[in-house]
Amino acid sequence: MASEDANQDATTVSVTVERRLDAPPEVVWDSIGDISVTRAMLPGCEKLDFGVDRDYVEAGDEGTATIAIGIGPISPSFETDVEVLRRDYPEMAITASGSAAGSTFDTTADLSLAATDGGEQTDVTWDATAAVTGRVETFSGALKPVVAEVAQRFFEQLDDHVTGRTEQSD
Repeated sequence: MASEDANQDATTVSVTVERRLDAPPEVVWDSIGDISVTRAMLPGCEKLDFGVDRDYVEAGDEGTATIAIGIGPISPSFETDVEVLRRDYPEMAITASGSAAGSTFDTTADLSLAATDGGEQTDVTWDATAAVTGRVETFSGALKPVVAEVAQRFFEQLDDHVTGRTEQSD
């Protein structure tokens, strides 16, 4: 993670995404914890590896990711360190830090699930805060909508995935 001194000079961006998924919370929870599902659903994810001999993440797992995101006129590919801080149903917290194209970021993100519609659907809330420095920081006005769009696309694809799983089990 970047030092606190570096974060004092950083631009901070906070994003909250709320979405209703058409599947029970347990199905959503299993899918979000599944490393291959997250890798496939996360826009721009070129690599996600936790180096574990299981298909899902647990609290304390540390991994690496390569994520390419277009921000303004640049499309950096961030080499990222990820740590699962907490994973207790129905809440999860992660940190991620990375660098690319003369830029760095440090992110914390919290995810929570809540059953709705008699347990047949799930309300997802994702809160993330990132401290960004360097070249990407110069496009900070574009950063928040880009991060929000990436999160929305992730949850749209996740919704398609979990809806398909739910329909197959019927």
